[in-house]
Amino acid sequence: MVINVVTVNSGWILQKISERIVSEGNKLNHNFILSNRQRNDVDCNLYVDIQNCYHTKSGTLDIGLFTHADKNDLNTVNKNCLSLDYIIHMSNRYYEMFGEIYPKEKMSVLYPSEVNTVFKQYKPKIGIFQRGGHVGKGYDFMVNITNQEIIKDFRFKFMGKGWDYVINSMRQVGVECEYIDNEEYSEYEKHYHNVDYVLIPSIWEGGPMGILEGLSCGKPIISSNVGFVGYDFNVDYTFEPNDINGLVNILNDIKKPIEDRRKSVSDVTYENFTKGLIDIIFKIKK
Repeated sequence: MVINVVTVNSGWILQKISERIVSEGNKLNHNFILSNRQRNDVDCNLYVDIQNCYHTKSGTLDIGLFTHADKNDLNTVNKNCLSLDYIIHMSNRYYEMFGEIYPKEKMSVLYPSEVNTVFKQYKPKIGIFQRGGHVGKGYDFMVNITNQEIIKDFRFKFMGKGWDYVINSMRQVGVECEYIDNEEYSEYEKHYHNVDYVLIPSIWEGGPMGILEGLSCGKPIISSNVGFVGYDFNVDYTFEPNDINGLVNILNDIKKPIEDRRKSVSDVTYENFTKGLIDIIFKIKK
């Protein structure tokens, strides 16, 4: 089977999409070719996209990928597309909209993209902005938490002296750590803006000042229940001092929406798009 993928000859994203469809189609042992014109000597022309590439019916099967309508208005749609044999939409929005002017049984929704295998999962960065080296600041607590698998899903940034052993322990289990132990206090603000969360692991505290600094930078705070916490200032996430399970539960709560977002697009691949396209072609040609 020969499928001619017709696209605009430019650097648009549509050109990249077309190239990937051709690549995946050939991996699936079909003959996909890339061009900027329709052909009659193929099994199918796939137009990426309809608005720019399709003008009139060819002598073979014509399928169009519809990307968008200006202002979501059917009046802006190129009505030539109504002569296509089949239309693939990138969005259910346009599948429903086109249902007013085109048979729904001749349409499908497929997503031409690939994200989870291309973009690495983002690991939130947690900042600790206080000196380490003794129990009160949560030094032993942070040593113990290096045994928890969940920390591998985060990055850590330490500001302040005395965290060397904790950082080495984290790095040994594959956790990315950044350590700055000699920065002037006047430079702290830029480092606060370089993290996603501020962690206060202290066992006891008079403040700590990191809560005030983090809040002033608008950062969500993860803190043990010490000092200011719950009495003077509210923080986003609280656990009891020395409660490893409490902190682990918070990290899981933070991680879940990230995983849910990635899962929502886990099936969005060029391979799945191309398999869906081939199934449509065989169905039409029966």
